[in-house]
Amino acid sequence: MKRPKKCSRCLFDETIPNLRIDENHICKYCRKHEVLIKFYSQNDDIRAKSLIELVEKVKKTGIRRKYDVIVGVSGGVDSSYMIHKVVDLGLRPLAVYFDNNWGSKISLENIKKITTKLNIDLFTYVVNWEEFKNIQKAFLYASVPCVEVPTDLAISSVLYQLASKESVKYIFTGASFITEGTVPLEWSFIDGTYIKSVCKNYGIKNFDNYPLLSLKKLFYYTFIKKIVQVPFNNFYSYNKQSAKKFLTKNYSWEDYGGHHYENIYSKWAFGWYTFHKFGFDKRKVSLSGPLRMGEITKKEALEMIKEPPDINQKTTDYVVKKLDLKNEEFIKIMKARPNSFKNFKTSMTFLLRFRKLVGLSVKLGFISPVVYEKFFDE
Repeated sequence: MKRPKKCSRCLFDETIPNLRIDENHICKYCRKHEVLIKFYSQNDDIRAKSLIELVEKVKKTGIRRKYDVIVGVSGGVDSSYMIHKVVDLGLRPLAVYFDNNWGSKISLENIKKITTKLNIDLFTYVVNWEEFKNIQKAFLYASVPCVEVPTDLAISSVLYQLASKESVKYIFTGASFITEGTVPLEWSFIDGTYIKSVCKNYGIKNFDNYPLLSLKKLFYYTFIKKIVQVPFNNFYSYNKQSAKKFLTKNYSWEDYGGHHYENIYSKWAFGWYTFHKFGFDKRKVSLSGPLRMGEITKKEALEMIKEPPDINQKTTDYVVKKLDLKNEEFIKIMKARPNSFKNFKTSMTFLLRFRKLVGLSVKLGFISPVVYEKFFDE
């Protein structure tokens, strides 16, 4: 009898498509983690020096400009603490919130409390709901797990647009492979060509308002405008639990429950939809980060995912109603054969062709190594 495929170090198992485990029973994502740790050293002295150098670079590019850096905020713990840290280091940020019409009351209040107390400008981009709703429905019809990709790509697009408009050279995001792991490509493939392909297959031929980020635009922002997107929380010692306590004490910040649960659709997509339709438990990703860092034990992590995600039927009913889906239509979506990004047109072939250029761009500091490790396998 063949033994189930499981990594001996993290929580990744046979539910991860195309999971590769080496002779030491370590998965490829743990190996990617080891590579990234070399870029973002955990040595206190080296890390402190890297942070100082980054801040000095950002300040230098911000001379004679209103802002030093563009910072994406969601009301979650990662971006909330990040914006505090940015200001504490003497940088002048423009906080940016992407309102996809699913933000929870708690997250919106968190953003207001922090930006008000720090006295920083906040720009809110509000989607055209009817158009965005149809894009989200297209991804459900497509029967793919990565239904939050339209939001993720649009956030990056808006951040780049504002950075270009304000002549700002740096964008900071709160994502961290250290605290939340690396999402498998099959679970979250992000690409403008992919979004266009999914939408075209389900009746959406043109985007009138959606801020699509194509590879061509990304190339322009990265290599012509020289805008760098930085996963800022990787540059210092960051602990989610400590951050939550600090934010609660100093900003009256409120917790919203789970990873990405500050957004109602993300909460439903990650906690209910992918779990019940595909058998994907995204907690395996968010817990594998601290597990690889030795912050929790595997026994503790397994105990945390012993029960299904705590998303009740009320949340599902709300999502179905808000998307104007009929019950029989949603049942059909849930029963449809699962697809992946590989069933649609993407830019992956193009990316693979220019893999060496992307690798060189990482070494030169134009692109984060996190991006390279997500899209490419050795």
